[in-house]
Amino acid sequence: MTMIRSRTVPSRHLTRVLAVGCATLACAALTPTRASADIVTGTVAPAGAKVVIVDASGKTVAELKPGAYQVQLPVGKYQAKCSAPKQKTVDVLVLSEPITLNVDCG
Repeated sequence: MTMIRSRTVPSRHLTRVLAVGCATLACAALTPTRASADIVTGTVAPAGAKVVIVDASGKTVAELKPGAYQVQLPVGKYQAKCSAPKQKTVDVLVLSEPITLNVDCG
């Protein structure tokens, strides 16, 4: 009676699949991710104020009422525009961290 020894040897295909998978995971771990949105909080004053936040293209992204507010905006450049009681514009840069923006339209 003859005994046959079996040895487990990974196939070339399996080795290749594992190598590609590990390389993909390493690239994904090292690639910096871009923040998609962050929180902007603050207050709008005085009581009769009207503020509109527009993005770089001029599209309205938020309308703020007097008092405390909280909005979520994608990372980018914006303008907070007061229309009442005085016209005023404030440039805003939203980064990948929460920011506070207090707008006084008086």
